[in-house]
Amino acid sequence: MKSSDDDKPILTPAELLAYRRATGALPEFPAPEAVIFAPQKSLAAYAIRRHLVKKIPGFLGEFYLFKRTEGRIALSTGFGIGAPVVAGLADEFSALGVKQFILIGMAGGLQPKLHPGSLVISTRALRGEGVSSHYLPPEPGVDSSAEMSQGLSTILANRKHAHTLGPTWTTDAPFRELRGVVLEHQRAGILAVDMEAAALLAVAQAAGLRAVAAFSIADQLTDGHWKMDADLQPTEKGLTVLFEVAIEYLSSTTKS
Repeated sequence: MKSSDDDKPILTPAELLAYRRATGALPEFPAPEAVIFAPQKSLAAYAIRRHLVKKIPGFLGEFYLFKRTEGRIALSTGFGIGAPVVAGLADEFSALGVKQFILIGMAGGLQPKLHPGSLVISTRALRGEGVSSHYLPPEPGVDSSAEMSQGLSTILANRKHAHTLGPTWTTDAPFRELRGVVLEHQRAGILAVDMEAAALLAVAQAAGLRAVAAFSIADQLTDGHWKMDADLQPTEKGLTVLFEVAIEYLSSTTKS
């Protein structure tokens, strides 16, 4: 006979955090209210160079608190790429007490109007990865926080930065983005493809938290052909624009 405990996880994020604290790997500190995920090293270097931070040990990769926000906003970086790692970290941060997440990364453009450095805010991520199925019932996609999406968009517009809001596609396998699937998504109006958004949004939705993903276009898959410019400066500039917008937005929503 099936036990009522059979559907409960053996290890929870809260138990793992407690273990790390008991072993001295994770110090006690006031939990931030929001975390910005930055998979790209260039963006993390920019953020640390431009903003005073305090490094907190005990998490995969690197974890920093922004001092000018009095630790209410944090940066998670240096963890690699992909849905599983972002989902695991989001689960841990959720157990820590974080309420909002923003993912800022690179993505491949699926629409002809999107070029390197074009800015995209994902309003919904197609679930082409495997992680989200462990958090949510079967559905084609998972939504970003509408409030956060509009908040980022408003700041971008106020700063005169062109950008596009719309659905994106998350995949685990960048070398299996099949031409027929890419063309189908392009015709359906999907803006870009990435490797983390759906997983982060699924964790947030399952926990009743808010999350959004925003991207700077790096390469193009338009019409089923891959193209990537040698110059990544426009893409990296787009990442820094999104980061500063994220800081401004979260600073306005996490005031003490």
